[in-house]
Amino acid sequence: MNISTPKSSQLVKLQAILFLVFLIVTFYFNRFAADDYHFIGELNNKSFQEIYQHLYFKWHGRWSSNFLLLAFLQFRNTPYFLLLYGLLTLGVLYIGIMRLLQSINQYINLASTQLKTYSLLLIGTLFFCTINPNETWFWYTSSIVYFWSAIAFVYALGNYFKPQKKWWNYLIYAIVLAYIGSSNEPLALFIILLSIISLLKKKQALFSLIGLLAIISALSVNYLSPGTLHRDEITTGLSLKNLILYTGYGSLKYLFFQLHTTFLPAILFSVPFYYLGRKTDYTCSNTFKPIPELFYSILIIGLVVVFNQLVVIYALGGLPPDRATITSSMVITTLLVRYLFLLGNHQKSKDIKFLLYFNVVGLFIFNILFFNIHYQYAKSVDKRMNTIKEKSKLNGPIKLRALPTSGYIYHRELKTDAEYFINQHLKKGCRVENDIVLKEN
Repeated sequence: MNISTPKSSQLVKLQAILFLVFLIVTFYFNRFAADDYHFIGELNNKSFQEIYQHLYFKWHGRWSSNFLLLAFLQFRNTPYFLLLYGLLTLGVLYIGIMRLLQSINQYINLASTQLKTYSLLLIGTLFFCTINPNETWFWYTSSIVYFWSAIAFVYALGNYFKPQKKWWNYLIYAIVLAYIGSSNEPLALFIILLSIISLLKKKQALFSLIGLLAIISALSVNYLSPGTLHRDEITTGLSLKNLILYTGYGSLKYLFFQLHTTFLPAILFSVPFYYLGRKTDYTCSNTFKPIPELFYSILIIGLVVVFNQLVVIYALGGLPPDRATITSSMVITTLLVRYLFLLGNHQKSKDIKFLLYFNVVGLFIFNILFFNIHYQYAKSVDKRMNTIKEKSKLNGPIKLRALPTSGYIYHRELKTDAEYFINQHLKKGCRVENDIVLKEN
C-alpha cells in the first residue's frame, strides 16, 4: 500500500495549528505575577476611579491602557480569567492581521484558507521575534500596555493600506493611534515619524494627517500628565556620553544576546513565507536583488533598534525593560517576512520542503516540552496560593518554597525579605496580614 507524504501546503497548515495549540495551552497555564497582585490588591480596597486617578496624577499618564488594565481586572475572579483574556488578545490580534493581509491581498491573491493560515504564521513569527515574550505576551499588566498597542498598530496598518476607505476606516485609524499615543511612547514616536514621511511624500495626506493629529494629541495628554512629570523628576538623567553608551549596549544586547531564542527560531518559523513566495502569481524577479535587499533590511533593523533603545533609555535613565522593545520586534517581523516572501518569489525553482518537515517536528517537540514546564509551574503556583490561604489563619510569616522554571509564563520570584515589593504585592493581592517570604535554602 502506498502512503503519500504530506504536501508542502499541508505542512504549512500543520505548523500554524501546532503554534496555535502552544499559545492556547500557555494561556491556560498562565498565572498572575508581580504587579498583577498590586492592582488586584488596590481593587480589593479602592474604587476604580480612585486607582485610575492615582495612576494618572501620581505615576504615569497612560490613560487608555490604565483604563483597560483596571476594566478587565473587574472580572479577575471569573474562572479561567487569564485564559479568556489570552484568547481575547489572540483573537483581536488575529482579526487585525487578517484585515491587514486582506488590505494587501490585491498583490498576492491569497485564498481565504491561506489568509487564515498565514495570519497565524505571522503571529508566530512575531512571537519568536519578541525578546522575552514572557513579559510582553503573557504578563497581564505588561501585555495590556505594550502588546495591545502593538495590536493597535496592526489595525492602523490595515486601515492605512485598505484600497477603498469608508468613514469608519478613518475613525478606527484615529482610535487605534490614540491608544498607542496614550500607552506606548516609543511606538508612538515611531508612528509619528512614519506619518510625517507619508505626508512629505504626499501619500494618503488626509489619512496621515488625521492619524498624526490623533496620536500627537493622545501622546500629549499622556506625557503632560502630573504622574508622568513626577516620574520624570525621580528618573535618573544620563549625560550625552552615557546615553550613547547605554544605547549602544542596549542595541547590541537586543540584537545578539538572545539570538538563539529569538531571531534564529523566527527565521525557521517564517520559512512558509518563502514557500508562499514560490507559489504566488506575484512576480518580482526583475526588481528584487537578494544581497542588496538583505543589507537594506539589516540597515533598517539597526536604525529602528537604536531608535527604540534611545527613546526608552532617555526616558528611563537606564537600560529599558524587554517589553519596551516590541516596536523593534514588529519591524523585524515585517522585514523578515517580506524578505523571505520576495526571496521565494525570486527563487521559484528551489524547494524547501525539508525545512517545513523540520518545523513541524520541532514544534511538536516544542509543545510537549513546554506543556510539561508550564503545567508544573501552574501546579506549583496553585499550591502556593492554597498554602497562603491555609497559613493566613496562623500567626507568623508565611514561608513559601521557590517556584520551578516557568518557561514562557512570566515569573517574578519572591525574596527572603518580606519588604521586597514583589512580596508586598502578593500579600496585598491575597488580602493577608502575615508577611510572605521565600524559604531560605
